[in-house]
Amino acid sequence: MTTRRLSLLVAMVAVMVALFPGRAEALTVNGRFSDDNGHPLENGIEAIARAGITFGCNPPANTRFCPDDTMTRAQAAGFVARALELPDTGEDHFRDDDGHPLESAINRLAEAGITLGCNPPANDRFCPNRGLTRAEFAAFLARAYDLPITNSDRFVDDNGHNLEGAINRIAARGWTFGCNPPANTQYCPDDRLTRAQSAGFVRRALELPIPGIALALSAWSPSACSRTGDRCSLSLEVGAGTKYRVDEGLFQVLPYRGSEESAFRSSETDFRLTLNGDSLSLSTPPIRNTGNLAERAWVTTMTFSSGTHTMVAEWRWAGTLIQRTTARVTAR
Repeated sequence: MTTRRLSLLVAMVAVMVALFPGRAEALTVNGRFSDDNGHPLENGIEAIARAGITFGCNPPANTRFCPDDTMTRAQAAGFVARALELPDTGEDHFRDDDGHPLESAINRLAEAGITLGCNPPANDRFCPNRGLTRAEFAAFLARAYDLPITNSDRFVDDNGHNLEGAINRIAARGWTFGCNPPANTQYCPDDRLTRAQSAGFVRRALELPIPGIALALSAWSPSACSRTGDRCSLSLEVGAGTKYRVDEGLFQVLPYRGSEESAFRSSETDFRLTLNGDSLSLSTPPIRNTGNLAERAWVTTMTFSSGTHTMVAEWRWAGTLIQRTTARVTAR
């Protein structure tokens, strides 16, 4: 490569990175909803969202989950029907859900014997928009998974409750811990179930993996960082034993010009990450094209042991070092 072409490449790389930095993620769950950040059950919410069990609470945008809203009986039917992949049915079990957006899920639940209705002994109504209680959801789950009867009596506040058996059955499986941490001697059976609580129940029942937490590394600012990394460092405090996710990317303006496409797609374009001097394995999803940008991303998850760690991230484009960030990580 001639000196002139090399100079042009370096200049173009500098402009490209200044305009389109590596994606920075916050030190929160790398989730899709804007209203659950920092929620104690955010991991469960993200887990069931990734599994396609929930889409959100504000269609069609579905950018929110409404974690502390009461879960309706119809919403719970949707969750359970999707979680179990229940088949469609031509039966119409109830007379009060005609035209409801979740009528199909309700009928699938009834066909599977998971719900009996809301007006015994007739049980010809489902009460789709009524709030669901924690005890009722326990019954849904116990029937859905045909959990065996247990002699364990986990909680002090459900004695004599008509759904006490279902509550004890899901507690025996570890799907609920109670409602009064840290003692957790109570279940609060007649309290309204929140959408976040339902996410926690479903995640445990399906044994869905807890998603990683996004770890911020990108901090590109031409005035704040140097390529060698001596002016690009940060300090992070994280939870010891908690799984974190690194999701970093490099961007390129479209359309590609000449050899830029092959350089961008080549192995020379990469993201390298070390922890205490040891290289971390990274996965590379396919290049994504969005609008006038193409993105190469690298993903990994990690768990920090207690103590202080040094993490170094390097971004290279066509073999040229774009940025090096050094993170001092304190895990407690």
